[in-house]
Amino acid sequence: MEYLLFILAGFLGSYHCIGMCGFIPPLIQYKNWFLGNIFYNLGRIFTYGFLGFVAGYLGMFFHSLQFQFLQKGLSIFLGILMIILGFQILGNIKDKGIPGLDLVFSTIAEILSKFRQNPFFLGMFNGFLPCPLVYAMLMQSVLEKSPIKGFIVMVLFGLGTVPAMFFSSFVFNKLSPIVRKRLASLSGLIVILLGVWAILRAFGIGHHH
Repeated sequence: MEYLLFILAGFLGSYHCIGMCGFIPPLIQYKNWFLGNIFYNLGRIFTYGFLGFVAGYLGMFFHSLQFQFLQKGLSIFLGILMIILGFQILGNIKDKGIPGLDLVFSTIAEILSKFRQNPFFLGMFNGFLPCPLVYAMLMQSVLEKSPIKGFIVMVLFGLGTVPAMFFSSFVFNKLSPIVRKRLASLSGLIVILLGVWAILRAFGIGHHH
């Protein structure tokens, strides 16, 4: 059930991410559209899996410390951050923006345009782009306290994003902004649920071994 939530978070949240990352798939210039998009998505999932592995390792490190209050404090802190990110995805917390961010993304777009014939690289690069939903799932990976479980969390999340990103151009044109926003809101609710879950587990409620 928990793993299903990770997939759903990716699937529903990906419609929100199309606005930020939807410009990348159309950049692909590969001999076969289908294969190009497969390589692109494999590149994204590869990056997500790597980040999840690192996050899980960090969680394992903190868990190995014999300071129970530190472990609980980390779980509560990450849970609160996940709830905040969830509300940001819902739109309840406005993103004030970062000065010069438009310049950064225009520079990224220019760099990516030079690698149109390498969709796997495009996907890997895409995986590192800032995204509240990715941050939230990485926090969940930390809470898994295992590199392997952290890897699994992010790979499942990445797989959930594939349908929307695979057909991003089609989805972007067919779904209205209101529908995309409502779907993204559901992913925000899942992130909030995971954040609350993390806090409850810190107090020994719903804890599993």
